[in-house]
Formats: sequence, structure tokens, C-alpha cells
Amino acid sequence: MTKKIGSIFYGWWMVAAGVVLCMFGYGGYFYSYGTLFNPISHEFGWSRATTSVAFSLSRLEGGIQGLITGPLTDKYGPRAMVIAGWVMAAVGFLLMYYMQSFWMFILSYTVFVSLGMGTGLYLPLQTAIARWFNEKRGLALGILTAGAALGGSAIVPGVAWLITQYGWRVAVLVLAAATAVLGLGLGVVLKPHGPEHYGLAPDGKRLQFANATATTAHTGAGQPTASNEGLTLKEAMKTRAFWLMVFAFTFSHTALSAIVVHQIPFVEDMGISKVMAATALGMMTLISVPGRLSGGWLADRWNIKQLYFVASVVQALGLFFLARATNMAWVWAFVIIYGTGLGLRMPLEPMLRVQFFGHKAFGAIMGYINAFAVFGSFAGPYFAGWIFDTTGSYITAFLTFSAMMLVAAIVVLVIKPPVNQPEAGAAHRT
Repeated sequence: MTKKIGSIFYGWWMVAAGVVLCMFGYGGYFYSYGTLFNPISHEFGWSRATTSVAFSLSRLEGGIQGLITGPLTDKYGPRAMVIAGWVMAAVGFLLMYYMQSFWMFILSYTVFVSLGMGTGLYLPLQTAIARWFNEKRGLALGILTAGAALGGSAIVPGVAWLITQYGWRVAVLVLAAATAVLGLGLGVVLKPHGPEHYGLAPDGKRLQFANATATTAHTGAGQPTASNEGLTLKEAMKTRAFWLMVFAFTFSHTALSAIVVHQIPFVEDMGISKVMAATALGMMTLISVPGRLSGGWLADRWNIKQLYFVASVVQALGLFFLARATNMAWVWAFVIIYGTGLGLRMPLEPMLRVQFFGHKAFGAIMGYINAFAVFGSFAGPYFAGWIFDTTGSYITAFLTFSAMMLVAAIVVLVIKPPVNQPEAGAAHRT
């Protein structure tokens, strides 16, 4: 037996904190890399492939890190991971201010900034939400991913303006200060345990212990435990679904990482200003917001695999338009189409993980899937930079990424859930 309590479920406060963290974290760390790309490349005389290395290595490092961060999040809770990660990222931005060599660039951005943000962003935040929501999990995750999109539209143009007015070193100094303040201020909002620890059930319901036939089981000590939490990491890795998901996510992440790094330099090559190029990237992420919100909402009601297929096909079409782009009209077409598909797809990845494997080891499973899929995120930016350095154009790279998105769409569509399906009600959506 359950009943609603209070006017605002505490899980929504964690979603709100997560939105702000994602907005600034992804806006200042992930999407803003493209604004720093040309200034750093020009100051040190590095090729585009070389300048892409720090970002590519950060993606590779993030995947390896997930093997550790996922289990640590399950053990110590999201709060500790967020606070530790954001402090480390702040130190990294500060070190970038003083960098004078390529190896200092690798140390500051790849090691400190990337390691910190990898520790304190999506993995612990999605883990917290997966624990605190069930019926509204898709909506909550969609709202969280919308925060990252808002960061792309709000933070990236601001960083571009700072670079234009005061130089890239001042920009990273501002990022260092803001990262420290937000990480420490909002990290404490996250609860280290799931709602059962506080006498609640997911979605804001109070557990009633009197009814032995309740759908939630209880331990002898009177503490509630979910009756059907899902698979362990070891069990999940023995399934075909796990490895097909790794394959599909690898392809989709390859395209996204490359676009984040090279879209702004690509637009600047047309003679467009840095601020306008950054605005285009910001608009792409802003346009993705309705898709992120509706994607999470739809995932609670419709077939998640089919939604993922549609979203990936739309992204592939957008990348085809980018490969054809010779002026801003084509770029805006890409922004609208790709942004729509990106927004719809983003909340579906964690929903697929939970639906197939449950939330028992969500952090660990997410960390291991990302660890394998990250090779695409590593290869994408460097591949695009190498193609440009070799041919003088991004066309081949963008067409390759478009084809990879189509393959990812088909793979997800054919994935079958494990025999011991963890989530009640999942069958009708798969």
C-alpha cells in the first residue's frame, strides 16, 4: 500500500540540481571545447588532428574511468562523487590558464577537467534518478538531459564571447571559479541513498509496512528493498543485449564527439564569426530540449527501441545535410534536424539500460557500457581532424558518421531483452 506525500517529492529537487549541474558542466566542459579549439590551435601552431587529441583522450579516459566510477557511485552514493569530481574539474580549468605546452594541455584538460566531469556528471546524476523514480523515470531523465542542452545554448555563446573579448585564458579562469562554486553548492542536494532508505518509494510514495502483500518486499529489520531490482553487472555482461548495446552506443557516440569538436571550426572555415558559429552549436542543443523532454515522456509509454531507431535516423539525416553544407542555410538545416534527433535519443539510452538490466547495478553497468563505447568517442574527433588535414574537407568524415548512425539505429531495433527481464512492465514496451 502506498500514498502520496508532500507537495514536492525530494527526487525532483535532485533533478533540479542535476539540471543546473548538467547545464554548466556540459556547456562549459563538453560543448565549449569547439570554442577553444581554434584559439589554442593557432597560439601553439598545432594541426587540427593534434588539437583534437586532448578531447579524444578525455573520451577514452572517461570510459576507462567508468569502470571505477560506476561501482564507486553504487557504493558511496552520488553526492560524494559529484563534489569530488567538480573540485577536480575546477583545478583542471585553473591549470589550463597557466599551460604553455601540449603535455600541460593533456594534463589540465584530459586528466583533471575530464576526469572530474566524468566523475561528477551523468553517471552519478543518472544513478540518483534511476533510484528515486520508477513510473516517472523517463520524464525525470529527459529533464536531466535537457539541462545539458540548455548548457550548449546558454554557456557556449558566453564562453565564445569571453574568448573574443578577453582571450581563452580568461575564459577558462572564469570556468574554474564557476565550477568550484556550483559543484560544492549543488552536490549536497543529492542524497547518498535511494528513497527506501528514507521511508519512501520511488516517485514520491510512502511505504506502508502493514500490508504483507505489498509489491515491495521488506527485510527483517523493517527496511524496504525493491523486490525486482534487476541484474548484476556480471549477469548483464553475459547477455547478448549488453554487447549489442555497446556496439550501437559506440557508433552513436563517435558522431556526437566529433561534431562537438569540429562543428565550430567547420563553420568558421566558411568565414563565419566565432560567436555566430558558437550560437549555431548552442541552437542545436537548444532545439534538442523539446526532444529530450518528450523523449523521456514517450519512453514511459511507447516502445523505446522504436523511438531510438527514429531518433538515430533523424540524426543521420542531419549529418548528411552537414556534409553538404556550403553556407549557413545548410548549417541551420543541420542544426534543426540533428538537434531534434539528438534530443529525442539522449534520454533513451539510460532508459534502455534500466529496462533491460534494472537499477540494481545501474552505475556499474552504465560505467562498463561507456567504457567500451568510449572508443568511438575517442576515435571520432581525431578521425574528423585527420580527414580534414588530409583532404582539406570534413565531407568524408560527416558522411561516415551519418552511415554509423544508421547502423546504430538498426542494431538497437533488433536487440532482444534478457530472458530474466528485470523491470516489471518492460515487456510491453520492447
